[in-house]
Amino acid sequence: MDLTSGERRSAWGIGGKRPLSNPLASALEVDVAVIGGGVAGLSSALHLAEGGMSVALVERGRIGDGATGASAGVIAPQLVRTTPAKVLRRLGQDRGRRMLEFIGTSGTTIADLIARHAISCDARMNGFIAPQSGKSAGRNLEKLVQEWKVVRSDLRVLDAEQTRAVTGCAGYDAAIFDPTGGGVDPLLFAIGLQHAATAAGVQVHEDSPVTAVTPAGDGRWAVEANGCRIVARHVVMAANGGNADLVPELRGTVLPLTVCEVATEALPPEMASVLPGGESLTDLESDVFSVRRVAGDRLIVPLPATPDQSAATIAAAVNRRLKRMLIDYRPLEIENIWFGTAWVNVDFLPRVTKVAEGLIAVQACNGRGLAINSAIGREVSRLLGSSSGRPLLDLEPPRRVAGFFMAQHLPRLLMKAALIAKQLRPSKS
Repeated sequence: MDLTSGERRSAWGIGGKRPLSNPLASALEVDVAVIGGGVAGLSSALHLAEGGMSVALVERGRIGDGATGASAGVIAPQLVRTTPAKVLRRLGQDRGRRMLEFIGTSGTTIADLIARHAISCDARMNGFIAPQSGKSAGRNLEKLVQEWKVVRSDLRVLDAEQTRAVTGCAGYDAAIFDPTGGGVDPLLFAIGLQHAATAAGVQVHEDSPVTAVTPAGDGRWAVEANGCRIVARHVVMAANGGNADLVPELRGTVLPLTVCEVATEALPPEMASVLPGGESLTDLESDVFSVRRVAGDRLIVPLPATPDQSAATIAAAVNRRLKRMLIDYRPLEIENIWFGTAWVNVDFLPRVTKVAEGLIAVQACNGRGLAINSAIGREVSRLLGSSSGRPLLDLEPPRRVAGFFMAQHLPRLLMKAALIAKQLRPSKS
């Protein structure tokens, strides 16, 4: 068992031919410079290049080294801790509908990208299940499905018996089934996007940490990396939490959440009831249980844990949780453990921030990074005039989180408190 993402990559397999890192070694002039080689940066670069712009992308390490590679790989075209009605009230009818359309179609967007570019990434677009417990769960979820009908009509509610059958989990009283969700191997998906972007003409430079982003005159920007300069009309910052290290205006605008992911051994035959249809699951409880199957019939399970905890402690915690949640449970060996940082906005909605003329940033994935950031690439291309169509997202100014020094600890503390509270309640079979 290893605590590094490198071991996870070996277990899941890189697959295909991976491009050489090609560090930036000379000055460039392009239409757009993209900072960050995760899904948001790669999708943006790909869509911009397909729209006819010259694009250079720089990544400080290798593609997928950051939040993308540490993802659980869940495709969830759903809102986080809010409802369609609340989004419409907060943003207004026009902007709210566009936001809901953006999120609600993000599953089909990533599926289309995978199909269009023939990306081999263990894609399992068999659906996403969002279950809930409680006597009013069915009514609550029926109401949510009705609210979603302003932009989509493909969601349905499962009752307790149906939820139990499709998930293999105990304790849920209803669930939303989203047929456009599922899961992918996030690293293989990112590498596939890298191949597609390169084929579209994007100059991809890994092992090229950016040290500065400054005005270059004539309305252009200079991106410094490896002692070289890229001069561009537009800069798209897609370095996740690293954006704030380069641009002071972005400091304190998003909240970090350390996420631990584990990969189990292959499931024994007596656990075949766990997600038998290959869907992904993330529930709507305050302590958030999530699970999905991956290559080799393993399970990927996130949980609240920190890097200072031992592998044995984490393995025991995972098995306690699986024992509580699964109908047919057997103790499972944990093959891999890795950590990442999910960045969240206080309203849990995706955001593209305009820092200055020609300088924009993709801000936070809110735990929905793979689908949302795949779709954000198309929106970035529309916002910069490379692709046709009205953008579904608007550019927003940077907004610092009030009381950031304390607020940055809240996501982690709330997750831990919810998990402890859940453990203290009697289990439900």
